Amino acid sequence: MSEVDHRSTDASSARGEALHAAAEAARERQSHVRHELRSPLAVMYPLLSLLLDGGAGELTAKQREYLEVLERSVVRLEGLIGGVADSGWADCSVAPPAPTDVSLSDVVDDVLSARRAGVGTTGRIDVRSGPGPLPHAWVDRDDARQIVAGLVGNAVCYAAAGGTITVRIDAGDGPCGVEVAVSDTGPGIPPSELGHVFDFGFRGELARELGVPGLGAGLWVCRELARRNGGDVTLSTASGVGTTATVSLPAAHARS
Repeated sequence: MSEVDHRSTDASSARGEALHAAAEAARERQSHVRHELRSPLAVMYPLLSLLLDGGAGELTAKQREYLEVLERSVVRLEGLIGGVADSGWADCSVAPPAPTDVSLSDVVDDVLSARRAGVGTTGRIDVRSGPGPLPHAWVDRDDARQIVAGLVGNAVCYAAAGGTITVRIDAGDGPCGVEVAVSDTGPGIPPSELGHVFDFGFRGELARELGVPGLGAGLWVCRELARRNGGDVTLSTASGVGTTATVSLPAAHARS
């Protein structure tokens, strides 16, 4: 290798290390801010619960009404903080992706294992794979995990009680793609809202009725992360049947 090639390789490596360091610093700042925001909530919520349970004496009807409003607001704020953290919207512009050869089957397994160990679900999650060996994706692993977690979390919010969520991993329509499709048995998306579901901050009528936590950034984040890796996220829906969100990503073997 010539001296010029060595210098080019060293410069490329230095840029990669700098971008990685920037990404880690941004995530650390985000974690710090999340912790700082949650700290006062950790004090407020138990005190409100104590007051509502009569721990500080009898309450008047009006006092109880005010405290219940405060309690609902604290719970909502906790959900919003968690939604911002879980959506990963702040990471979308941190640094360019660092794609590698990634097994989406492993990513799906990791996401579902973490979910079962955490909040769990009220229904069943089935995982299915297409025929034959599945191609690996050429994608940033953290981005892939964020996308799958976002789509599964979204499906859990809208699946009918006791319904089924199906995660299917398959080769894409093109010769150089791989897909993960997440389907729910929810009510589907109204035609009037379908054109807005990827808009940043959009929350549909059903989300408001069900009190689904979040800022309406989840699908926007998933699509942004997919697109910056050379992929995309699409939706198909049918009223009363459910919705399928599909992320398509470049296949690793296409690199050759």
